[in-house]
Amino acid sequence: MGQSTTIDATDRAILVELNSDARQSHREIARRLKISPTTVSARIQRLEEEGVIGGYIPVLDDERLGYDLWATIGIRISKGRLREVEERLARDMRAYAIFDVTGEYDALVLGRFRDRRDLDRFVKHTLQDPFVERSNTQVVLNRVKEERRVPIPPVGGGARNGRPTEPGTRTPAGAGNR
Repeated sequence: MGQSTTIDATDRAILVELNSDARQSHREIARRLKISPTTVSARIQRLEEEGVIGGYIPVLDDERLGYDLWATIGIRISKGRLREVEERLARDMRAYAIFDVTGEYDALVLGRFRDRRDLDRFVKHTLQDPFVERSNTQVVLNRVKEERRVPIPPVGGGARNGRPTEPGTRTPAGAGNR
């Protein structure tokens, strides 16, 4: 598990701004939050150095890029071979998330595929691994919610009205202190 970093209301407000639009300038963030651009730059640099901000990437529309099928694939793996198999699966670009899980399966793969044949090739290739005992594939029919940004809870780690701040929702600096 990752180590938690202590962040204050100003850090949180900056993160909410970045979650809303990571391309906006430090000067624009400073104007919105009514703090100095130097403070924004220093805070962002510290958050990057501490690993809170791991990078800046565009949110791409996978359907427009030709990925029309998504699936979750539960995989049962021979005892003692979990990491080895997961590392092999991770090299396939169609597997965009791989988790160790509890329950009937040892690993859960989230994959995006161009079509049914692409999914079929992925599953059959996975089942050829000598340490994969079995798999269970579920095709995603509709994506109801897929939020890629991390919600920023208010100061104190609790949730306002029982919910963390939704990604992309701007709140004024210090709003979590009320």
